[in-house]
Amino acid sequence: MEIGIAGAGFAVPQKVLTNQDLEKMVDTSDEWIVTRTGIRERHIVQPGERITDFAVDAAKKACEMANFKPEELDFIISSTLTPDRISPAQAFEIAKNLNVKRPFCFDLNAACSGLLYALAAAESFMKTGEIKKGLVTTGEHISRLTDYSDRNSCVLFGDAAAAIAITKENPEHLLLCTELGADPSLADEVVIGGVGDLLEGRKADFYFHQNGKVVFRFAVNIIKELFHSVPAKVGLKPEQIRYIITHQANSRIIESAAKELASEKTEFIVNLDRYGNTSSASVGVAFAESWNRFQKGDYILLMGFGAGLSWGAALLEW
Repeated sequence: MEIGIAGAGFAVPQKVLTNQDLEKMVDTSDEWIVTRTGIRERHIVQPGERITDFAVDAAKKACEMANFKPEELDFIISSTLTPDRISPAQAFEIAKNLNVKRPFCFDLNAACSGLLYALAAAESFMKTGEIKKGLVTTGEHISRLTDYSDRNSCVLFGDAAAAIAITKENPEHLLLCTELGADPSLADEVVIGGVGDLLEGRKADFYFHQNGKVVFRFAVNIIKELFHSVPAKVGLKPEQIRYIITHQANSRIIESAAKELASEKTEFIVNLDRYGNTSSASVGVAFAESWNRFQKGDYILLMGFGAGLSWGAALLEW
């Protein structure tokens, strides 16, 4: 049974927050931000906007590319740690807006690895059930979880949505395999609080914080590990990978891994400078934006890593 990708889409808010804008908000500079993160600007949801609406837009684009009709969709799985509402789940709201009839829907939260977790879940469902077509989506309103008085973290994040259409009806772009994992002993190294923190006045505990050094080492090591382990699952050599799209967290992480892995045959795709860290949306945005770069026969390795500390990967054959 072959499962494949039929389309992809992304959407971002119109409002752009530049490094120059942040210079007016906190003690920072464009040079400091670019040197340490590689980020120059990010898109931010504005009052009156909902991240769900951007996820719907991305889903419509993916369906249009795949030539999927709403009535054909069997499921929607949405990765998000920032839904507009706790319930109904973001996936149900997307299904309602697309006018999908009788799908199964749910959200999952694996932080920045979430899109890969959703892809793996979709793959499993499609292998075991009478399921033919569906969507994996992600809508992340990360600016909602950002302390804009913290110069170290407020420069990192942007908001975005992405969607990937999946099918097992004569797929052209094959999903060869997936891999998921986590090291729960590092669970407290990246933390965002909960509703209780807000209700009980502990805003400092609510906003994003991380142990940057630990996360950096983890991310670089897991990128290198997945580069070797995932292709081996289907009998490929790492050097056969044409494109690598990792979670767009920090340019230093990507550059550190690329020093060992990138070559004339293997290219890292990076759009971090224009969108910032958009959590689980980042891989989807980069993938959808790069769709026309891929050529028949290319092998593309998608990787996510983040809170948990978690990781996920998916290998595609174009």
